[in-house]
Amino acid sequence: MTTINFRKAGADAGNISRRRMIHTAFKAGMGAAVLSMGRSAFAQSGDTLVGFSFPDFEHFRWPFDRKFFEKRAGELGLRSIIQGAQQKSEIQEQQIEAMLSQNIKALVINPINNASAVGLIERIKAEKNIPIISYNSVITSPKIDFWTARDNYQVGELQAKKALADHPSGGNWAVVSGPQGLDIAQQKTEGAMRVLKPHIESGAIKIVSHQYHDAWSPQGALNQIENALTRNRNKLDVVIANEDGMALGALQALKEQGLDGKTWLCGEDVFPEVAREIKSGKVSASAWTDLIAMGAAAADASYALARGDVPKSNDSVTIAGRKIPGMRIQSQLVTIENLREFVTRTGWLKPSDIGL
Repeated sequence: MTTINFRKAGADAGNISRRRMIHTAFKAGMGAAVLSMGRSAFAQSGDTLVGFSFPDFEHFRWPFDRKFFEKRAGELGLRSIIQGAQQKSEIQEQQIEAMLSQNIKALVINPINNASAVGLIERIKAEKNIPIISYNSVITSPKIDFWTARDNYQVGELQAKKALADHPSGGNWAVVSGPQGLDIAQQKTEGAMRVLKPHIESGAIKIVSHQYHDAWSPQGALNQIENALTRNRNKLDVVIANEDGMALGALQALKEQGLDGKTWLCGEDVFPEVAREIKSGKVSASAWTDLIAMGAAAADASYALARGDVPKSNDSVTIAGRKIPGMRIQSQLVTIENLREFVTRTGWLKPSDIGL
């Protein structure tokens, strides 16, 4: 069981969506179509209507989460309203209010801002008292009914164990973390540090740089690694990044010094750019969360809670003294050895997009 310090997770736990890194789907009208509840905003089956609020659909990942949720919801006979909020908390709130007016029986929230979401949940519960599922991150409100999120500690552990296996000689290491006030970044970092601790204490590994970066900033990561290289005369053996956007920033700094493919580097999310760099040998690994399971878990929980049933769970968190069940989703590490199998199995990327 995981315990969250409710008072600590305040406004700094805010923006959980990541920096816009790739793809410009919104410019092509995708966001507008979702906002106006156009193509497939309503799934046309079943009698129970549920809502799902996303930060946007411009980020490479979210259309996949949506697809996996919709697939499982359709199998269960659920109808769904699914919208993206252009990375604006006020739009997310407006869209959710509109969903409530449609008499949804459960709500899934992937929040843009944790602090804003806490206040929103309070109002929803006071007015409608419908079940609320927190998606991808655990909103720090004792009034959520369920959550589904990755095992962030496991991501860090996977990264660190692979780094040690590939680079057992130790040396100078850097850790590039996301927003300091966000549990996702804290837990990924802690997971890695747990694995590395005995090697650090023995002196085999020296952490020469560790910084947190707001908004998962690639530029911040680039600056961090540039500074680390300068201070250590380009002697940097391993870089562990919480996320692929920051890994790409770190890679740029390494490229400028001719160290790409020489310094071990990993990230998380398997962005297309990173997958191509894994294939080329410039990035060593990237973690990927089982989004098929995460989307299905949110649909299963919506279905159960809307019917007054208890959803299946494998973990719980305690917020303000209340134990809240959820599904902790596992991740895998994607490397050059399993890249083709990963792409084929998940459909996350097209083989042709990454040169396979």
